[in-house]
Amino acid sequence: MTIFRRIEAFFKGLLIQVFPSLGFKGMIDTQINVYRRLKAKFPDASEKDLLNSLIMNRINAPYSLSTTVEERAHYDTLLQDSNKTLKDVIWAIVEYECLLSRGEELHHKLFEVGAEPSAVAEELEKWIKYLNKRVKEFT
Repeated sequence: MTIFRRIEAFFKGLLIQVFPSLGFKGMIDTQINVYRRLKAKFPDASEKDLLNSLIMNRINAPYSLSTTVEERAHYDTLLQDSNKTLKDVIWAIVEYECLLSRGEELHHKLFEVGAEPSAVAEELEKWIKYLNKRVKEFT
């Protein structure tokens, strides 16, 4: 059974290499592009309104894995925060979509492949570095 899991992981990795928009990098880049379009469409809007629109776009996305109520609960504090940044919003989206909404499934997969906590932490650090780099390039 583990050989099938390894083959599956290989193909998923290959897909992400060929189509980077499928992974966390694609999610970060997509959110920056959506923000860029919102900013161009509404140049007079406040930063808080633009960031809240980005969050609401995510909550109202038709292909979401969880319910609107669950997502609203996750993002509610951030929606109320008047000092949020683009980085804060994008990280909350990536965190929810890639980690929190897939908690049990993710935990099961990590257990199956025997992932060490340090390896998971290193991977998350890569995500954060990429987010910082992209936000810095944009701003």
